[in-house]
Amino acid sequence: MRNAFSKPISCATCILFLMALTGCAYSIGPTKGIVRFQDGSCLTSGSIEFRNITDGTCFASRVNNRGVFHPTNINGKIGLPVGTYEVVIVQIVLTEDLAKRDHSHGHTVPRRYADYNTSGLSVTVTADQTKPIEIAIRAAPEE
Repeated sequence: MRNAFSKPISCATCILFLMALTGCAYSIGPTKGIVRFQDGSCLTSGSIEFRNITDGTCFASRVNNRGVFHPTNINGKIGLPVGTYEVVIVQIVLTEDLAKRDHSHGHTVPRRYADYNTSGLSVTVTADQTKPIEIAIRAAPEE
């Protein structure tokens, strides 16, 4: 006599079971990216936001000290869907009382990148794109 456990499990059943175990976590499009300056150095602090030019949907992320970000929607899902996005990068640098040699934030992001009207940055995500997003910006001129 055979019991229910002796039947082969289908691939679909396995996938559904694994999705249930992982909380159905999924992502769409690129799940990470990097912000670099034109000289190749990474942005070491800040945040980035993507706004879909068609429907205004926004995705945002903090940028870590290696320039890496993970675009996330308002519901916490990671991944940037197909579409074209305007991009802003914001960096808050508190250096009022620090000597220039003591700054540890790397290059400073010019203020123009913090406004959709002046950033000039955009990203287009295509179907089935999983390659990380790469964004290159110019550093603020040395003072």
